[in-house]
Amino acid sequence: MAAALTNYQNPYGSFVLQRYPARQLEPLQAWCAADTLLLEECHTRDIAADTTLVVNDEHGALCVALQPAALWTDSALSAHALQYNQKLNERSATPVVWSTEPPGLALQHVAMRIPKQLAYFEYQLSQLARCLPPGAMLVAAGMDKHLSPQVGKILEFYIGPTERRRGQRKARIFCATRDDRITDAPADTSGYYCEALQGQLQAFSNVFSRDKLDLGSRFLMAYLTTLPPVTSAIDLACGNGVLGLTAVKQGLTPTVVFCDESAMAVASARLNVSHLYSQQQDNFGFHHGDGLMAYTAEPVELILCNPPFHLNQTVDDFAGRHLLQQCAANLQPGGRLCLVANRHLDYLPTLKREFQRVDKAAQNGKFIVWLAHRA
Repeated sequence: MAAALTNYQNPYGSFVLQRYPARQLEPLQAWCAADTLLLEECHTRDIAADTTLVVNDEHGALCVALQPAALWTDSALSAHALQYNQKLNERSATPVVWSTEPPGLALQHVAMRIPKQLAYFEYQLSQLARCLPPGAMLVAAGMDKHLSPQVGKILEFYIGPTERRRGQRKARIFCATRDDRITDAPADTSGYYCEALQGQLQAFSNVFSRDKLDLGSRFLMAYLTTLPPVTSAIDLACGNGVLGLTAVKQGLTPTVVFCDESAMAVASARLNVSHLYSQQQDNFGFHHGDGLMAYTAEPVELILCNPPFHLNQTVDDFAGRHLLQQCAANLQPGGRLCLVANRHLDYLPTLKREFQRVDKAAQNGKFIVWLAHRA
C-alpha cells in the first residue's frame, strides 16, 4: 500500500501535514476536500485570522493555514495533530478550547468542519450563537457522504440566513450570516436507565452510544462477573463510563480511572460518578488525552476497553490497535487487559506482540472478549 501525500497546497501556501496517530506508510491524507473548500472560501472573503475561530479541525489543516484565534474541539487526538503539524511547519501555536467550555471569544468569523453527530452540531451552533454578533459569518463544510440533509435547516435555525452551495469534489459548503434570532439551546445531555447500575446514565452530545447501552459493552459487562477482584482498574475509551462503573457496582474493583480522547466523554464519566457514587468520588480518577500516552499514575491490575474502530469519520481499526499498544506498560506485573471487539476486527496479532498470554474468553455471533495477560 502506497503512503498518502503529505504536501498540502491551498490558497494560504504549501504545508507538510501528517495524520495523528500515524502508522508507517500512512494511507490516509491529513486533509480532505471539505478543508480545501473552507480555506478557499476564507481566502476569497479575506477573513482576518485574529477574529476567526476554527471548529472541529481534524488534523490541523485549517489551523496551520489560517493561524486563527483558537481551535474549538472535543478531540485530544486532533489537538495532538495540530501541535505536531504546527511545529513541522514552523507555525505559531493555536490556543485550544475544549468542547465542554464555550468558545468565550469575541468572534467575527467561524470556519467549521461539520461533525458527524447532529446532536453535537446543534450544541456547537447554540453555543456559537451566543458569541457571534449580528453580521458575523459562519462558514461550514463537510464531505457529502457524511452530511445530513438537515444541515442547512439546522444552521438557519441557530445562526441565521444560510447559503447552500453546490457540491464540489464530493464536498459541500454552507455560509450562514448571524442575525438577531434567539433560539432555545438543546438539552446538555441525554441518557438511559442502566439495569446493571440500577440508575440513570447521562452523556454529553458527542459521546458514543449516549442514549443506549451499546451491544459490545453489554456483552463485556456480563463477562466481568467471572473475573477475580482487583484493587485498581482503568476504563480505557470510557465513553460515559459504563464499564468502569459496572466493575465497581459488581465488586470487581473499588477504584477506577476513566480515560478517553473525547473531552465530553471524560466529562460524562465524571458526571455519572458524581450522581451514582457521590460519597466515594475520591475512588475515581479521570484522564483526557491520547489513550494512556501521557498517563503518569501508578500501573493498575486491570484495564477494561471497548475500543473505537473509527478515526474521526473514517472506519479504521488502527485507532483500537493504537490504544492496545499502550496498555501493557500501564499494567502491573500479572495484570490483565479485558477487551471486547467486533469479530471482524483482527486485534489478535497486536495483543500477541504486547502480552505474554492471550485468551479468547467469550464470544457470540458479533463480539469476542479477549483476556490478555502481562508477564
